[in-house]
Amino acid sequence: MRSKKILVIASVICIIAISIIAVNRFYGYIVEDNITKKQNDKIVLDNNIEKDTIKNKILEDSSEDSISRDNYKVKITDIEPIASSKNNKDIISVDTVKEPKIMSSTRIEYQNYYTLDDKLEIEKEIEPPYYMINLTREQMEEFYPEFQLIAFSPEKVILRRIIEDRSDKYYIIKRHNTNIGVFHDYRDKGEDIELDEYLRDTIDIPVNDLVWEEQDKLNNGIIVYGEEELSQSLKKLWQLYRLNQSGKYILKEYNGVMGVFYDYKQDEKYSSDLKQDKLNDILKGYLRKVIETPVSGLEEELMNKLKEGITVNSEVELIRLLENYTS
Repeated sequence: MRSKKILVIASVICIIAISIIAVNRFYGYIVEDNITKKQNDKIVLDNNIEKDTIKNKILEDSSEDSISRDNYKVKITDIEPIASSKNNKDIISVDTVKEPKIMSSTRIEYQNYYTLDDKLEIEKEIEPPYYMINLTREQMEEFYPEFQLIAFSPEKVILRRIIEDRSDKYYIIKRHNTNIGVFHDYRDKGEDIELDEYLRDTIDIPVNDLVWEEQDKLNNGIIVYGEEELSQSLKKLWQLYRLNQSGKYILKEYNGVMGVFYDYKQDEKYSSDLKQDKLNDILKGYLRKVIETPVSGLEEELMNKLKEGITVNSEVELIRLLENYTS
């Protein structure tokens, strides 16, 4: 009996304990669900607040940036560029004030100016030596006081030396034995000199086969300057020699007086119907001598002959003709 009572009491206690556990668990579920819901609501609310804040911040920044950009644009448009400003005409750009210097590609030209005969000669033109590279105009003038700096640029520099003397590029064309000789300038060497020491070349033209005017010039010496003038003078002597070998001369009216010409009719440009200006161009190259006798005082028949030209076949015949017309 007693054991049965104990069993009942134990059963009641178990039922009560189970009930308490069930109630506690049910309550825990409800409380936990509310907490979770509140937390989720808070998270959603916080997220919405943060999004709104970020959005407002972006709008605010965007508005400020827009205002800043607008202000910047206004400032740019309000400023007039310096290069086009009417009030800044004297402003020089940085590039234009850059001081020129000698470069490796610069050409250096050396000149000599001779005061006694007013001759300017180019001595040489070279690339700049290494010690000239990067020199300015002022430095060149300082380092080379013996020269005049005529021109200075990165392309070309011209240095001129003044020489109180005569150029050494003169030559004297003169009789040498029976032919023509070309001599270096010996005029300042005194009287007691050996001409052969100054002889440069001999030209195989017999002096006696030239007309007497040219012989006289060669006896005294024909002074020429430079290689070009020397070449032209020798070429003319060859031409005169060949023309004189033909033995023909033409006495013709020339600028109102008498002119003695070599046979200009053999020139390939000559024709009997040439206009006077074209004919004069040819006559200049064949003129031997001008006789200062006006043709206006001669008889009409002779004047007409002189306009056409009177041809003679030897120098002796020419001399006789001149004696008749000038006596």
